[in-house]
Amino acid sequence: MYIRQVGAILLLFALVYSSGCATNEVKQLSEKQIENFCQKKKLEASKPMTNLSLATGSEGPKYEIGITMSGDYIAGRKPEEVYKECKLSFG
Repeated sequence: MYIRQVGAILLLFALVYSSGCATNEVKQLSEKQIENFCQKKKLEASKPMTNLSLATGSEGPKYEIGITMSGDYIAGRKPEEVYKECKLSFG
């Protein structure tokens, strides 16, 4: 019984997700959006990125620190190379 319910829920999510993908139109990015995206990739390739999150709740303050390293950074790719490749991919 439980497995059948989980299967039905997963099927419902799959149908909703796939119908959303099928009906969405592809939007072209502006030059500014492409530039911002490629600059971000260049920055991510140059160093690990950190994230600090502060929140308060009924249990008091909550702090979270995250560190993200892009695949380009880990592979040791040059940030300028990442930027150029990114721009070419939109050309």
